[in-house]
Formats: sequence, C-alpha cells, structure tokens
Amino acid sequence: MSSTFTIAAAILLFFALLVSPSSSSACNKQDEKALLAFKNSFLYTSLKWSPSTDCCTWDFVGCDNTTGRVTSLYFENNNIHPESIFLNGSIPSATGDLSSLETLRFRGITSLNGPIPPQLSKLKKLQSLEIYVTQVSGPVPSFLSELTSLKELKLGYNKLSGTIPPSLGSLAHLADIGLFGNQLTGTIPASLFGGLNPKSSLVSLVLSHNKLTGSIPRSLADVRVSSLYLQNNNLDGDASFLFGRSKFLTQVSLANNNLAFDLDKVEFPLGLLFIDISHNKIYGSIPAQIVELPNLSYIDVSSNRLCGKIPSGGKFVQLPAENYEHNKCLCGTPLPPCK
Repeated sequence: MSSTFTIAAAILLFFALLVSPSSSSACNKQDEKALLAFKNSFLYTSLKWSPSTDCCTWDFVGCDNTTGRVTSLYFENNNIHPESIFLNGSIPSATGDLSSLETLRFRGITSLNGPIPPQLSKLKKLQSLEIYVTQVSGPVPSFLSELTSLKELKLGYNKLSGTIPPSLGSLAHLADIGLFGNQLTGTIPASLFGGLNPKSSLVSLVLSHNKLTGSIPRSLADVRVSSLYLQNNNLDGDASFLFGRSKFLTQVSLANNNLAFDLDKVEFPLGLLFIDISHNKIYGSIPAQIVELPNLSYIDVSSNRLCGKIPSGGKFVQLPAENYEHNKCLCGTPLPPCK
C-alpha cells in the first residue's frame, strides 16, 4: 500500500511541477523596480502596470522566458490606434537600469519630449534603439557610442539638432543608422561604420531631410552600402565614387542637394532597384549600361544638367517624362525626339 501511495504521490508531484510556473520565468525584481520607476516618472501615462501582477505580462514589456529579465520595451502608436499610448514627459532615466534590455522603441509617441538621457549609456546589451515620430529634442548624444552591442539606431522625425557624433563610427556592430527628418547640421562624419568589418556587414544610412552640408565622405566607398538616403540636405561635391558595377547599392536617393559630377563616368551596381538623383547639378549623359540592370524599377534624374539620348531597350522600364525633365538637353522617349 505504501509503495503504491508513494508512486501516486510522485506522479502527482511531477504533473504539478509541469503546470506550475518556474521561479525563473517570473519577472526579475530589479527590472520590476526599474519599470515602476519608469512609469512613475511621467507627468501622466496610460500605462496600467501594477506590482500585483508579473511584470513580464505587462503591456509593451518583453522578457526572456528562462531568466525573467526584461529584454524589450516597445511602445507604438499608429494610424489605426492613434495616441493609444500616452507618455507625457521625457524618456525616464530609470530605463538605464534595465541592464538586460536589447530593444527599446518609441514609435509615434508624440507626447514624448526632452533629451535622450545619459543613463541609456548603461545598456550594454542594447541592440536596437528606435525613437521615431516624437518630440524628443537636443543633440544626438555622443554617449551612444558606449552602447557596444548596438546594431540599429533609428532616430527619425524628431526635433534633434546639432551635429552627428563621429564616435558612432567606433561601434563594431552598428550597420543601420537612420537620423532622418531632424534639424541636424554640419558634415557627415567620415568615421561612420569605421568599426565594422567591411566584408561582413551590409550598411544602411538614412540622413535625409536635415540641414547637412559639405561633401559625402569617400570612406563610404570602403563599406558595403546597401541603402543610402541623403536627399533634402545641402550636400555638395562629387558622389560618383558611391557607384560601381560590383557595389552593393540597391536603393539610393541623393535628390535635392548641390551635388555635381559627370554621370557619363558612372557604372551602376547590377543590383540597383531605385535611384533618385534629381534636383542637383549633375552633368553628362545617362549611361547606356542602365538597360542592363535586371531589377531597376525607378529612376529620377530630373532638374540636372544632363544631355544626350535617354537609353532604351533590355529590361529598362520606361518612366514618365517628369522623371527626365528640366535638364540641359536630354532627348528621346519619353521626352521629345533627339534632333
């Protein structure tokens, strides 16, 4: 009888352990304290976080299932649910106490304001930092270069000002930089992506819609740039070094700058999908090699100083006349015939 009872008890205990939550899955107490301090730092917030529940179950919080450490905070308002999340104030300094955080994102939180706090420099495991469409202001801080695990930095459509810190180039994993739609001034640092292994990382750089000046750094020719958006700045000089048959560029926009170079001497990358170099001072003609590009779906060379016949044939997609207009003497379909 005792033997049967012992076996039955063991079976019950086994199933009880299966269905009961393990102690490691509960939210880390230090992280819970930091999250509550995060919530309480706002003048007003719609967050419903309560210490009576496991903080790994709280909205917008992601945890590691094994350790219970908080690894992500992701706040987003969108067109479907505008202002469903309300965070009235600046990014809390307590965010820096979430030492296992890998992802931090604020998207469309227009009540978020103030500078990026220096306490974020403590987040040594942070891989993705995104602050997008907010009222966050001040400089792009140089202390971001202390985030040694950072792979992605997207600070688009905020009120950031000042210059781009050259120290960002020291980060060994940062291959995706998006600082678009701000009020940034000065030049593009030649040091950007300098810490990357140039043979192992495809690079994305989006600095459009700022007030940047000077020339595009030639150091960008030494990395495998895939996406490059620099439109709507005040950049000048030669940008032809960005191109080449064996380059990795798939998307590039240099529109609305003061760039000047001979397009005749450009070889387009074979993987090019999209190119907009309109509203510059580019001269020469459109290279005939463009008809060899198998995936090109968009080109805009309008408002430059180009001449010659527009190439045709191959897989080249014919685009509207407006994509070629306002040049010195371009001709041929879809513009009037060449004389």
